[in-house]
Amino acid sequence: MDYRQPLTQLRQALYYSDTGQHAALLTLLSGSAQEQLESSPTLALLCGIAHARLGRHADGARWVEAALRKARERGDRAVEARALNVRGAIALESGKTAEAAEHFMTALTEARQDSDHTTVGRASNNLGIVANLRGDYGRAVGYFTMALAAFEQAGIPRGIAEARHNLARSYREQGDLSRALEAAHDAVREADASGDLALAAQTRAGRAEVRIQAGEAAVGLREASQALGKHRELGDVVGEAEDLRVVALALARTPEPQAAEPLLHTVIDRAEQHGRPLLGAEARRDLAQLMNALGRPREARETALAARAVLSRLGATGEVRKLDDLVNEHLSTR
Repeated sequence: MDYRQPLTQLRQALYYSDTGQHAALLTLLSGSAQEQLESSPTLALLCGIAHARLGRHADGARWVEAALRKARERGDRAVEARALNVRGAIALESGKTAEAAEHFMTALTEARQDSDHTTVGRASNNLGIVANLRGDYGRAVGYFTMALAAFEQAGIPRGIAEARHNLARSYREQGDLSRALEAAHDAVREADASGDLALAAQTRAGRAEVRIQAGEAAVGLREASQALGKHRELGDVVGEAEDLRVVALALARTPEPQAAEPLLHTVIDRAEQHGRPLLGAEARRDLAQLMNALGRPREARETALAARAVLSRLGATGEVRKLDDLVNEHLSTR
């Protein structure tokens, strides 16, 4: 037996995971027996992360649980804390916000006890995403700043890029576009340095959304289209759907805004297909705003209320308030 093979496979799997090549990672692992993967908590966890990133939540959760069991058997607290964090990420993407927050906080507590700066960064970053979702932008900035410090201490460029990307979103949501663009620039630079191709595309889409909100639709469209092309090349269907929403946002601000409508319907369909309720609700929110701008208030109201129902269930308090303003100020009397 060649004992070098499992180590070579692990190194290759880590490389694919670190560079955002999740489809390639699953192809690599597809030739291994399930027992072999389950015997390695790290491989099982990477397998779970890849499935989840590609929108296969059930498969992702199954592999994360396998990783968690084996990590606990071996007393591998680092993998255990990371698995708890990934468990929370899958719950969050599935719309289980409160459950996700509990997992993130447990992971953060365990990681702090072990001085595991990488997992402290990941869990803090995810807690910031939950706070952002709830419209608590001050708390979100606090968590993202904590994550940034932890990732810098651990020397994780990918984590630094993610934290800056999320900071940019918090600033954008508050209307501070100058700070948002500065954080987005930093996120793109760090993502490029990390070698994570999927993250490099994601941060560019994030910067594009800031540009669009700042009135630079043409520049935003170009950058979002570049991100879309990279996610398609990687086979990242979830990232592709997220990019399509940003492309639609840019098209909605061009002389032919109606071109955005079919794209938003595509995003909604894909979000439902891959179990991403937040993405679907965001696309419906954008569609409602587009319909209102196109002079179709009745359809806009129905779409806005559908988005509101999902966002309310997810605990997205900030987005619910914005939709209430849209409905009450522009759509309630037509």
